[in-house]
Amino acid sequence: MGCKRLSDEDERKLVDEYLKGVAVKQLMIKYGFASKKSIIDKVKKYYPNYKEILEQAKENRKAYSLDLSRINNPFNAYFIGLLLTDGYIIDNNKFGLQLTDEDCIRFISEATNNSYYSYETEGHKTEYRIVFSGSQYIEQLKRYNITARKSYTIKGFDFYEDEIKYIPFLIRGIIDGDGCIHKTTKGSVSFYICSMSYDFILWIQEILEKRLFIEDTHIKQSNTNNIWIVETSLQTNIFKLMAIVYDRPYGMSRKYNCLREMFRDYNKSNQQNFIWNNVGFG
Repeated sequence: MGCKRLSDEDERKLVDEYLKGVAVKQLMIKYGFASKKSIIDKVKKYYPNYKEILEQAKENRKAYSLDLSRINNPFNAYFIGLLLTDGYIIDNNKFGLQLTDEDCIRFISEATNNSYYSYETEGHKTEYRIVFSGSQYIEQLKRYNITARKSYTIKGFDFYEDEIKYIPFLIRGIIDGDGCIHKTTKGSVSFYICSMSYDFILWIQEILEKRLFIEDTHIKQSNTNNIWIVETSLQTNIFKLMAIVYDRPYGMSRKYNCLREMFRDYNKSNQQNFIWNNVGFG
């Protein structure tokens, strides 16, 4: 392979994948580069403070040896967040994760060096599933109350002191799993997390308020089913969500892009209204 010239879009994709922790060898093969230096040069191009970025990517790659006994890196926190919501125990030796967002499942697949597959059901979106084997994982997951048929019984768990700094990644995994970012009828941005377990929603509310300083959250029960919801549409909370939880591309891209686009559009609209009403147009 010789030196390969990429489009700006592909360069950004390469750098994004590198930051997520995709193995350099995989990137070399995917983008047609013959050396590690070619990859690093692309990172330097987009990040002048590349030394810090390289260290972060190095830490992310360390996360790829699967050990769920503790939350000791961003990937473990994010993965456990997903498992708390969309994960399931198959038996004493297997557990899985199922989503409709292929990019997120692919991210987990590449991070854990484990393959995934898709299947279709008539009238529904394509589902993507990844399954892990190992009785040790089933034991490790019990610490987080991730057990068989957990939908109504999950309660959250207690953090060790050195795990607290990874809470933003855990919450991101929870939102990517069973959360929603949307516009309200007034055009502002709102988000919620849902669960069939009231205790789990109470636990999430406590984390949002005490650890992420997200205020004015509300819990309600859906009128049509037994699902509990914790939500907020306070715009200072949306800003905190962007700054603390969705501050970089990681895992699922859809909700990351959705949040930033909605928040940008809402603030742009408010700015235009302010000019219209205060600079002589209204």
